[in-house]
Amino acid sequence: MAKPAPGTTPQLQAALYNVGKLKRHILLCAGPDCCSATEGEAAWAYLKRRIAEMGLAGDPFGVFRTKCHCLRICVGGPIMVVYPDGVWYRGTSPEVIERILQEHVQGGRVVEEWVLARGALPGCGE
Repeated sequence: MAKPAPGTTPQLQAALYNVGKLKRHILLCAGPDCCSATEGEAAWAYLKRRIAEMGLAGDPFGVFRTKCHCLRICVGGPIMVVYPDGVWYRGTSPEVIERILQEHVQGGRVVEEWVLARGALPGCGE
């Protein structure tokens, strides 16, 4: 992604990405502690590409994605969290990410066999 033009404000950048109107935020730990850097980068590249291809960033889904270098689990990664649902997934290879995007993000059904933990944020979804 290109850097913002000189003089761009945080408010303009937030508006560009519909921050404040998002329905889901996906955080992906790309390692290097929970998985190899190669696995983490492959998962991140796949997540970015598929969100764009599936049109998930726009209406009605409003999905934002963020790459992290530590979600503090440090084993069994790549680790991915879908907020505001608070569903933490382990082992998110491209194949698992595809299922999460189709079944959870689009379909509203958590992919149970890859769930590591749950904990929706208080006050979300009300």
